[in-house]
Amino acid sequence: MTETNLLSKREQEVVRLLMQAKSNKQIALALGISIRTVEFHLKNVYTKYQVSSRIELILHLGNTTVAGINEKLGGSTVDLIGKNAENGENSSSHTSWTESIRDAVSTIGKEPEMKKRWTFYSLAGLIFGAAYWHYFSFTAKLFNDISANEHVVSDGVLMILALVAYFCVWLIPAILPAAVEYRRTASLKWSVLSVVTVWISAVLGYYANYLIMLAFIGLPNMEFLAVFGERSAAFSQTWQNILPDLILRNLLKWIGVGILAGGVSGLISTSVVSALSRKPGRMLAA
Repeated sequence: MTETNLLSKREQEVVRLLMQAKSNKQIALALGISIRTVEFHLKNVYTKYQVSSRIELILHLGNTTVAGINEKLGGSTVDLIGKNAENGENSSSHTSWTESIRDAVSTIGKEPEMKKRWTFYSLAGLIFGAAYWHYFSFTAKLFNDISANEHVVSDGVLMILALVAYFCVWLIPAILPAAVEYRRTASLKWSVLSVVTVWISAVLGYYANYLIMLAFIGLPNMEFLAVFGERSAAFSQTWQNILPDLILRNLLKWIGVGILAGGVSGLISTSVVSALSRKPGRMLAA
């Protein structure tokens, strides 16, 4: 068993980047983890190799059998150091979209700090989506009441106000997660994914709330779908007929919209946050 078999997969990734002469901050950005997590992994690596610093570790690995290092770290230590300037940050450029998503999910699952943040993003999205269902119902009723009074405002102005009320509220889950994640990782990828996660969760929360309202609370003109109401003989068949069209198809459609719109919104939001963070007197949070 080679020495590198002592290391976990994440520790191998940290060592590989360290051998490219990257700083702890650069390693953290490349792997989408915090600097503290990098320091934690390095401390474990030092213990396993019985060294006390990164310089000792580099010297130690430089004297280790090249074949063993090549097998586990993807190249000789000499090559890794020499090719740092050539390779830069483009090692993931050939990774497919599917692999990127898989790696992102894997990274989130393995890093406690990231897992907490992304759990928060998911829960925040679910809550926002459920709240938006009630917000949408309230504003729709409000604009219907205004529309009934023809002398209050013109139809054109009313339409603009309605669109602003319905959709501008989605700036909240577009800006906040992007700002939080970018300040934590300074990574465009993770920031955009955080917004997409919140938006998808919001869609799930919206339709979960809709389903609960239909089945357990009851909605106007749809009381016949309430589980605890007066049920007809065709109750089960009615649910079987209405569930795919009313809930499932719309859910899938809006999840697709959430992925696309959330990605675009996340990209814009992150670009703005990044631009603001580069202004004089502003510093990114560690």
